[in-house]
Amino acid sequence: MPSMRNKYWFIRNQAYFRAYYLSFHLIFLLLYSFFFDFDYLLGILSFFHVITAFISFRSIRPYLIWHKKRVPDSANDDSGIPLKILIYNVLLSNTNYQALLDLVEVDQPDAILLLEPGKAWDAGIEQLYQTYDSTIKELKENTYGIIFLSKIPFADGKVNHFVSEETPSIEVKVKVGGREIRIYGLHPKPPIPGEQKTSVPKDLELMLAARRVISHSDRDLDIMVGDLNDVGWSRISKKFRKVTGLLDPRVGRGFFATFPTYLPLRIPIDHIFCSPGFSLISIHRHKNIGSDHFPVSVTFSIPSNISERA
Repeated sequence: MPSMRNKYWFIRNQAYFRAYYLSFHLIFLLLYSFFFDFDYLLGILSFFHVITAFISFRSIRPYLIWHKKRVPDSANDDSGIPLKILIYNVLLSNTNYQALLDLVEVDQPDAILLLEPGKAWDAGIEQLYQTYDSTIKELKENTYGIIFLSKIPFADGKVNHFVSEETPSIEVKVKVGGREIRIYGLHPKPPIPGEQKTSVPKDLELMLAARRVISHSDRDLDIMVGDLNDVGWSRISKKFRKVTGLLDPRVGRGFFATFPTYLPLRIPIDHIFCSPGFSLISIHRHKNIGSDHFPVSVTFSIPSNISERA
């Protein structure tokens, strides 16, 4: 169904579950082989199971651990400067502010992207602003607020509204080790009942963000992080990476499924994309600290050699 061009939410969202669909199809094929006598009808049914299992496997294959990594591991003798970013969709109704403060104390990120914060969250994490004194934010009570906090001073920073005033995103520029890094934080509306009936606004926001990424004539290194309400193997995610040239560090390392925390079947909708110039020191999904999303930390190594410019 997702191979169709239809943008209706139920059709588009089927792509999210291809890892699980692959398992289901293989289970059915095993059941057929053990408990049923082969006949014409079973042959046709098995054929379609094989086709859909192949489609599912082809989609998720890059995220299996034996696939070649797109973003290389940082070498032991790497002379680059580490940059750690914590990404967390806080859940507007969640009031466990202390759990985030405790995580930050242990994890010690250089920058933090918070999604869905309203005024209560802004007050609940007030002590973070003492350490992370470079901040850009737009608080919302509609589950689309955004806060970006950094220990590294901003060379520039702004809030963008690519599709509507309801869904702000952030864009900041920092300088580390002589390199200019633009960091983008995004949280488009998901194609689900009660939000959007189609994926058109989400897809549009991703492509407008892609246009923004490539619009800078002085572009050096870029990082895109956020809850994109999509999976890395969807058509629009692949188009976004193709247009921007950004890479997915999860390729060859695993799914890092982040949503929902309250179910055993989870999907990877919180994303990290980066320029080819980075290498990866670590990526880690933290334990549940109160939201419907798991927090994720990623640590990049920033190359100091200008000849490695992305």
